[in-house]
Amino acid sequence: MNSVYTTTITNEARKRGIEIVVIDPATPIFILEHKGRQVRCYNALTDRIGAVTFHMTQNKRLANVFLKSNGFPVPAQEPFTDIGAAVKFLKRYRSIVVKPCTQWGGRGVSVAVRTPVELGRAIRFARRFENEIILEQCVKGVDYRLIFVDYRFVAAIRRRSAKVIGNGRDSIRSLIRTRNQMERKNDPSHVIPLDAETGRNLEVLGLSWSTVPLAGQSVQVRLTSNYHTGGDVDVVTGMVSRDLVRLARRAAKVLGVPVIGIDFLVDESTGRAWLIELSPDLAISPPEGEEVARHFIDYLFPETKR
Repeated sequence: MNSVYTTTITNEARKRGIEIVVIDPATPIFILEHKGRQVRCYNALTDRIGAVTFHMTQNKRLANVFLKSNGFPVPAQEPFTDIGAAVKFLKRYRSIVVKPCTQWGGRGVSVAVRTPVELGRAIRFARRFENEIILEQCVKGVDYRLIFVDYRFVAAIRRRSAKVIGNGRDSIRSLIRTRNQMERKNDPSHVIPLDAETGRNLEVLGLSWSTVPLAGQSVQVRLTSNYHTGGDVDVVTGMVSRDLVRLARRAAKVLGVPVIGIDFLVDESTGRAWLIELSPDLAISPPEGEEVARHFIDYLFPETKR
C-alpha cells in the first residue's frame, strides 16, 4: 500500500482533503472518500468498471480477440495447447512472443523466440507464473503506452529496453549487479533480472554474461522494454502521433474503460502501429505519475478540481 504506485494517487487525494481508507496494508486496495461519497480503488482500477469488462481487458487473449473483431491492428495470436501446434505457429511467423495470459510487468515473457528448443524453454518459463499461455507474432517497433482518464488523452510514455554502460573492465553480469544495487535504493522493482531469459536475450544479441563492454559503450541486455525488467521510461506526451492518439481513444471507448493504459509497438519508418496490450488497472507511477494522478482525482472527484 505504501508503494509509489498507490502513493502517487493518495498524495494527490490528500492535497484535496480526500480521506484514504486502507482496506489491507499488504495490497493496493483502498477507498477514497469525500463528503460522504466513496470510490473503491485497486491502483487506478475503480469499482466504476464492471467485472466482465475488467476480465476481458486484463486477459491478453480475450483482449486480442475483442480488439481484432473490432478492426484494431493486433499481432496474430493463439493459445498454447500442445507443443506440436506451437511449433507450427512458430514456423508460420519465424519469431514469436511467449507470455502468460494475465501477468504484468514482463513476468514470464520471452521475446524473439525462434527455435523449437527456445520455444520449449519459453513455455516452461511462462508456466512458472500461470498455466494459461499465449503465443504471439513478434512485431517490432518503438514501445509506447498512451494513458487515458475519462476517455481523455493525458499522458504518453516511451519504454526502452534495459541497458548497462561499459567501463572497459567489468563483465555484463557485474555491470548488471552494480546497476541493480543502485536502482534498489530508489525502486526495488526496477532491476534487470539475472535469469535464464536475460541470458537468452544476450545470446540473441550476440553477447554473453562474460562480455566486457568498452568504456562508455551502451549495451542493451534485455529484449523486453518493461520497467519491471529494468527498462527505462521517458514522458513523450506532446510527441506522439495524433493518429495514434485517435486510434487509442477509439479503443478505450469501444472497450468501455475510461481509465486505461494502451500499449503499442510503432514502426517509425512506416508509421504502422500494433496494439499489443491493455492495462485497465494501470499503476500510476513516475515519471508521468503526478500529472496522471491529478487527472484521475479530477475525474473521480470533480468538485475538488483546482
